[in-house]
Amino acid sequence: MAERAETTENQIRELSKEEGREMFDRAVRRKLGISGEEFMRRWDAGYYDDPDDRTKNPPEVMALGMLMDFAR
Repeated sequence: MAERAETTENQIRELSKEEGREMFDRAVRRKLGISGEEFMRRWDAGYYDDPDDRTKNPPEVMALGMLMDFAR
């Protein structure tokens, strides 16, 4: 894993591709109990038909969908 840069309050740090994938994977595992890779596979296959429909999906699905750019 890449070395983490020191940050202070109100500072933005750009993630490496590897760090972005790790962050996304941790978030998906924490929220849904599946890997980030499995989440993207399901997303791409249309498993989450309407990601914003909370009657069909947990509310985390849309938020995780917005984080996918960190993993791709």
